[in-house]
Amino acid sequence: MNISWHWLSELLDLNNITPEQVYNKLTLAGFELENIKHNTDNDIILEISNTTNRSDTNSIIGITQEISGILQCCLNAQRTQINVPFWKQAIEVNHLNQEEYITSIINQIEIKESPNWLKARLAIYNIPSTNNIHDIINFIAIKWSHHINIIELNKVSADLTINQLKTLEGNRKIAQAAFESHENKYKQTSDIIIQLSSNLPRITRKMYEKCGYPEHIKSLYESSDADSKPSNIEAYSEVVSLITQLCNTQYPEQIVHLSTYHKLQKPIHFNYKKIYKILGPVQYKKRYTPQNFITPNTADKIFHNLYFINHTSRNKTYVEIPKYRIKDIEREIDLGEEISRIYGFNQFFDLVPTNKLKGQQSTSKHRLNQLRSICRSIGLHEVIHSSLGERYKIKIHNPLNIEYDSLRNNLLWKLIQSSIYNIKQTKKSLEMFEIGRVFLKQPGQYIERTHLAGILGGNKIVRNTWDRQPKNISWFQAKGDLEEIFERLNMSITWDNSRNTQLDSFTLENLQAYFKTNQYAILYSHNQQPIGIFGEIKTQNTNLPTADPLYGFELIIDPLLITSSSISSPHFKTYTKYPSIIRDIKIEVPQTWTMTKVLSNLYTVKSDFIESIELFDVYNNQSIQNRSKSLGFRITYSNPNSTLTAHEVNQIEQQFKDASIKQLHK
Repeated sequence: MNISWHWLSELLDLNNITPEQVYNKLTLAGFELENIKHNTDNDIILEISNTTNRSDTNSIIGITQEISGILQCCLNAQRTQINVPFWKQAIEVNHLNQEEYITSIINQIEIKESPNWLKARLAIYNIPSTNNIHDIINFIAIKWSHHINIIELNKVSADLTINQLKTLEGNRKIAQAAFESHENKYKQTSDIIIQLSSNLPRITRKMYEKCGYPEHIKSLYESSDADSKPSNIEAYSEVVSLITQLCNTQYPEQIVHLSTYHKLQKPIHFNYKKIYKILGPVQYKKRYTPQNFITPNTADKIFHNLYFINHTSRNKTYVEIPKYRIKDIEREIDLGEEISRIYGFNQFFDLVPTNKLKGQQSTSKHRLNQLRSICRSIGLHEVIHSSLGERYKIKIHNPLNIEYDSLRNNLLWKLIQSSIYNIKQTKKSLEMFEIGRVFLKQPGQYIERTHLAGILGGNKIVRNTWDRQPKNISWFQAKGDLEEIFERLNMSITWDNSRNTQLDSFTLENLQAYFKTNQYAILYSHNQQPIGIFGEIKTQNTNLPTADPLYGFELIIDPLLITSSSISSPHFKTYTKYPSIIRDIKIEVPQTWTMTKVLSNLYTVKSDFIESIELFDVYNNQSIQNRSKSLGFRITYSNPNSTLTAHEVNQIEQQFKDASIKQLHK
């Protein structure tokens, strides 16, 4: 786009401002100036390339408004002020396209040669002069990016009155007549209709693009975005002013303005402190000072120069954007960009300030990282699977495909499938774990939880001696790996084989099907809440291609993240100065009794002298008449304050025997 320096000087006060200064300011504001050249009329031409998001600067007025905001000088548009009554009405219609028409009738015009100043303006854009009416149309197209239709009155209706222009259908007919007579050179015209139409229907715009208009007129119809153009009322006012002056006629009796445009533009909330924090401090004497930010008065002045309107209410500021800028300024951050663009990007300090503060990590996040580290340290590889599948209970309404139509309710199944794949491909099992989300459904609600699951064993890697064949890990060795996790988390858990116990946790109910019957155990926390399951994985239904047993587990993460002082903080005390006494006792119980049941019975004996209870021998009686087992416990007694006597120890030992007899007879 070419801009005449003389023309620009008429619209702006450019005293003491050189073209090079304007060149530099526009470049910093995001515009590309290709060249500055001198023409034969002793004028300077600025060649500017506009950006695609700033279609409002495709006209002389548009780019002049931008320069006035950058240079902080006023725009002189005196020709747009005329003393003619406007009749304006908004019309409601039921279609999406919004139309706008400004129409008037002028009588007794003179068609003649244009003045030299008008010819010179058109010559800058290589537009030949025809006559005053035709040149005014081209002049307004360049200056305002609006195509003014001028139609001979007798081609519409010689008896047309101003009241007949006050209908939407009447203005549409005038627009159609303007298209049909677009090749008219206005040689013998006397009475004319002046119409400015915006947001024409798409078909009408295509007709204008294909007709014989010059390229600078056709380009005005390539886009339906009339909002990005400068004010159409001001453009129309200048047309009327030019015609009355150059055609020796009178102002029209009335100007009719019809519009179906009812879109309301909400102002943008603007937070000064937030934007200043984003922009950062400005340079003061080329030095960085953290306290030197743009003041609110400076920001308000920039908004004023850009023709933005500030509204302040209850310590809140809202900025109203002019219609021709609503396409590229939609958010608060866009206003911040305008401030930095006009103030100058080079005026801001371009280094990110150093921050010595460290981010804080939540206790649960730290605990989760600790859990990952423990699993890796015992030889497990971390894997990640998708939360979507095809065999789970919680279905998705709009799945991507059939294979991903539901949300998983456990992690173990995907780990088993990965183990099957790895064994088939490499003949080896990969010991792995996964931490991920599972989705569960309870009556009336959906629950999302984080679980930890893992696969152990499957490889012959255990040797008693190097000359023996390696073996797969046993159930107790796999159980020991899991116990190491809890020990390093400093958690106390209990195990239950659940042969005769109904699992009351809906989280773990669906996991029992993956384990061999009576070959799995339920894990309970210190408050007797089930937190997981561990056992030997079933080979029949899972299609495991290996004879070596695989062991799996799945745990609820939330109880593992608890770090209360009663659990995680160890207590220390000094050794007693007095000798300990060790006694062995034998307890005979039915073979169906678990060790948990036996120990819970022994723990009912309360005494400060009991230091430890350890199992050291088990003997199973296989006789049909007496199917029982004999358990040998080693109990250590000590008194921190004095030496224990045999009488004191015998009393406590008798309590153990009485508690065992009482439990047997229940």
